[in-house]
Amino acid sequence: MPPTCPSDVDTQAAHLEPSLKAADSVKSEKVESKTPAVQTQKELPSYQELLNCIPKECFEKSLPVSMAYLVWDLCALAGMYYVEPYFEVFGIAGLVFWYFLMGMFGFALFVVGHDCGHGTFSNYTWVNDICGHIAHAPILAPYWPWQKSHRQHHTYTGHLTKDRGHPWITEDVYGEWGWGQKMYANNPITALIRWVMYTFGGVTDGSHFWPTSSLFTNTKERIQCVVSGLACAFSAYVAFVLCGYDLFTYGKFYVMPVLCQGFWLTMVTYLQHQTDDINVYEDGTWGYVRGQVQTIDRPYGFGIDQLMHHITDGHVAHHLFFTKIPHYHLMKATEALRQKLEPHGVYRHRVSYDFLFEFCRLNMRLEYLIGQGTGLLNYAKKTKKSE
Repeated sequence: MPPTCPSDVDTQAAHLEPSLKAADSVKSEKVESKTPAVQTQKELPSYQELLNCIPKECFEKSLPVSMAYLVWDLCALAGMYYVEPYFEVFGIAGLVFWYFLMGMFGFALFVVGHDCGHGTFSNYTWVNDICGHIAHAPILAPYWPWQKSHRQHHTYTGHLTKDRGHPWITEDVYGEWGWGQKMYANNPITALIRWVMYTFGGVTDGSHFWPTSSLFTNTKERIQCVVSGLACAFSAYVAFVLCGYDLFTYGKFYVMPVLCQGFWLTMVTYLQHQTDDINVYEDGTWGYVRGQVQTIDRPYGFGIDQLMHHITDGHVAHHLFFTKIPHYHLMKATEALRQKLEPHGVYRHRVSYDFLFEFCRLNMRLEYLIGQGTGLLNYAKKTKKSE
């Protein structure tokens, strides 16, 4: 049996879980004094109850299985390059569809690296870190910086101010924005560059590539930023060499697929956390379980859920136990969680075969949250006339 070497993520989660469970036991009378709407959440199962309902085999990590998925995703991307000429037979439409599929397979590779960042790829931290860089560097996702920012998002999901990486926009903030900011936030087309703006530009969390960014607080993190950034730069340079040092070829076969991967990442993340009736909490009403059950399981259909390792339709389980369950056990864990959560009316499941349309609809519709200062925020309801 391999030795267990918990990552920084596991260690932090272990320290946080008692306090997170305590946060979910906020007395109902205190919650009710802020807003009656939160009262319905007082019967939520505790973190430990949810943990106990998951089959034990869901927490088992298999390095050979994880490696097989990593190799599969890399081979799938290589295969897509091999068949690309057949798509171009159909002109621009065929090339656009190829980019769409490349983005999907690129995001699938991201999901495997995402397991590495959470420590669920294997029981070995050093293996997770190496494989995480192998999966993330080619798609220009700096592994260690992303691991830090993403951990904050998972730890405080559904918290108005602490849910980093997924900023919640209030009515006051939205009112201060100019036309350009509103167009950027509510125009689905900008999803093509949002991942770049997040990692390179530092929108919301600070740059993931610049070691003096506000994201980093100590020397170790800054060194890790440099190492992960250099891994991305090396991958980009290798791609340039393989493209024969030709800028057009480089843009067509590397830059555009990377941007399309970012589109998929943005779209999937958005749909995992956004819907018309989502709840967002403030200090005093937020709790770990209460925040995590705002996450949404969305089956995309057409085999996409399987190809993207069930991060779409198994996201509630992933969020609740992000340092414990590998992606290949998410569906079994989801089945158990669904049976536990549905009687409480808090399991969020939306069949999204029209995921592209749904992303566009929600992105244009959901502008800002109302209710700041009450403990519970929701999206402003638009009337039919205003729509």
